Amino acid sequence: MFKLMIPIGVALALIAGCKNTSSQDNNIDAAHINSVLQRNITTLSDATLLLGTPAFISVTEDGKKIAGFNLVNKAFTDDFSNNLIKGTMSFGRKASLIPKVTKNVFLELDENNVVTDYKFAGTAWIEKQNFFVRNEANITLSQQEIFEKQDFTAEYIYGRYQQILLQNIQDNYKMLSENDSSDCEYKCQLYKNAHDLYGTLYKLQSDKSDTFPEQI
Repeated sequence: MFKLMIPIGVALALIAGCKNTSSQDNNIDAAHINSVLQRNITTLSDATLLLGTPAFISVTEDGKKIAGFNLVNKAFTDDFSNNLIKGTMSFGRKASLIPKVTKNVFLELDENNVVTDYKFAGTAWIEKQNFFVRNEANITLSQQEIFEKQDFTAEYIYGRYQQILLQNIQDNYKMLSENDSSDCEYKCQLYKNAHDLYGTLYKLQSDKSDTFPEQI
């Protein structure tokens, strides 16, 4: 059974501080994982050998068990402290733009922890550092961007974001007001992607992990 009192909310994680380009890169190839996962054959134990410990194991409102994994958490940046000092000393006029990307896979499990289905998701955004630090230009990755080794430069992310703005102006005003100023980092983005795919998720009673955010 599972607790309906502890839904996985979209917690806003505080910035931990990236040291270099690969400091938070799990570097698991999504295309390779897509080729080796087998529906109704692969077990959760098999997946753990490939992907490491799941970020969470939870259930949907209709009782479907979901295991979420981080494949890639990457910041394309130089030294964090130097960037922050540069922005602060210039009173925000020389902002550092740090492109960030996360890629996730969510496994749907039966009562025997066999994978019945799985879905990929991903997000890219820009962390803008000057006198303050904020995230902006949040984009949802296409399946092609998830599976291919794309360089997520600031120019690329801003370009994709501008395309989204042009496609639907009304939705974009809502998106700008709700998403752009939030400090949503890797774990937060993982939970947001899970919520977008499955709705509210609930923590299993048997799960003793401390990776779940508090309800908002």
